[in-house]
Amino acid sequence: MKNINVLIVDDEPLAREIIQTHISKIPNWTVVDTCIDAKEAFEILVKNKIDVLFLDIQMPVITGIEFIESLQNPPLVVFTTAYSEYALKGFELNAVDYLLKPISFARFYQTVEKVNKTLELLNDASKPSKKEITYLFVKHDGKLLKLNFSDILYIKAEQEYSSVFKTDGALLVSMHLKLLQTLLPEKQFTRIHRSYIVPHETITAVYGNTVQIGTEIQLPIGSKYKEELLQKLQIT
Repeated sequence: MKNINVLIVDDEPLAREIIQTHISKIPNWTVVDTCIDAKEAFEILVKNKIDVLFLDIQMPVITGIEFIESLQNPPLVVFTTAYSEYALKGFELNAVDYLLKPISFARFYQTVEKVNKTLELLNDASKPSKKEITYLFVKHDGKLLKLNFSDILYIKAEQEYSSVFKTDGALLVSMHLKLLQTLLPEKQFTRIHRSYIVPHETITAVYGNTVQIGTEIQLPIGSKYKEELLQKLQIT
């Protein structure tokens, strides 16, 4: 496995030290840097290739959640906090995991396995394919089900899962929206919001900050996704 570059962002020295100590026990994982706030973190992200970001939620000036929402293409994120009430928001932002302080090594290692698996899938998805694929297999109800791209109306983030709305119903699949996005062909699908992906073929109208699917479904367009959507739809 390739080396995994990590950035730790936390305003508590002890919290940073604990995560660093845990990472020192993991093969191929390297702490590139540590910092105390979002401003320093942004500067480090610009200058370095970071694969995984361990990010405290409660920080001065800008919270961890606000920081991730401001990034166009964030690395994989693991939120760290002493407050469990932020878990839902963390998963809405497609965090790989959510660690409650104090973080034990046993719990930390579970996160490592999640991150390694996600990076492996992302790497496989980025490899060029000789033949155009029109489907993928997704895990649902203990089975691997074939999902034809042509059957998808839209996809919605559901914490650490995703709901795939199809012409004949909906599937809850065991996959983060961010990972699912990498497995879908860019020429056919676009992320329109942090919680939604849509196939271009199902879009019947675009007005204001709304996309219409079919005749009745309206979905919001996130401000940072609108320009890319309009370009792909060739709307000037």
